[in-house]
Amino acid sequence: MRTKEQRAAAWRYWPRLLLIIPFALVAWVPFYNRIEPTLWGIPFFYWYQLAAIILGAMVVMGVYFLDRRAGFAADGADRRSEQETDDGTGPGGAL
Repeated sequence: MRTKEQRAAAWRYWPRLLLIIPFALVAWVPFYNRIEPTLWGIPFFYWYQLAAIILGAMVVMGVYFLDRRAGFAADGADRRSEQETDDGTGPGGAL
């Protein structure tokens, strides 16, 4: 049985699941293997791949910032628990 801390640690990595989106955009080639609709004379096959690259970069950037924010929150919680035990006012500290 998993403890509350283990579940919280696993939940911290949920933004990384968003990295499936760029992969899914380009993995199924029959979806975008066509010419129409064109965009400024560029066939769909080419401009879709370019759009997928740009969207993929935005997803990776978003995952980076979400993961970084979660990391800072976890580090802050660790620091608070360490301070509580170090200054003697927290659980296990002698007064």
